[in-house]
Amino acid sequence: MNTQRCVWQVMASTCVICFSGSAAAATFRLEDAGSYPLQPNAQMQWRSHLPKAASGPNTQTQVQVQIRIDTRAWVGKQGRIYMVLPLDPGPHLSVEWRTQGRLLPGRLLSGQRGLVYTGPITRPILEDQLVVLIRSDAEWASNSRRLDFHFELDTE
Repeated sequence: MNTQRCVWQVMASTCVICFSGSAAAATFRLEDAGSYPLQPNAQMQWRSHLPKAASGPNTQTQVQVQIRIDTRAWVGKQGRIYMVLPLDPGPHLSVEWRTQGRLLPGRLLSGQRGLVYTGPITRPILEDQLVVLIRSDAEWASNSRRLDFHFELDTE
């Protein structure tokens, strides 16, 4: 009887540890009001002379973006930072980016998030400059479209 009680207590405390560990992990939207595109207006261009290319998106544009992410609340903690492009009513987008080295290069599609940083957060502001290639299909119907990129932090 004592052995069963001891096993149950060990199992119960293991469950408490598991639950308390998972409760500590969370996702936070990061402040990036200091981020801005170096060219605020970019125009989509055809990728080829054919209106409907055989595979993939048909139009694209490239923009440079200065990134300034406020991470001061998480200095000294481990985490993963993602760039997020929420779904919107327009055509789906494919996005690829290169960096100057502080952030990770990557890609994402509309409605997804892409990893841009993983590791210890050591500075109050995380800065980099991205070259972002945005691709879409030919159904890009308007002359203007605002893209609502933002950043999220997953803490460990």
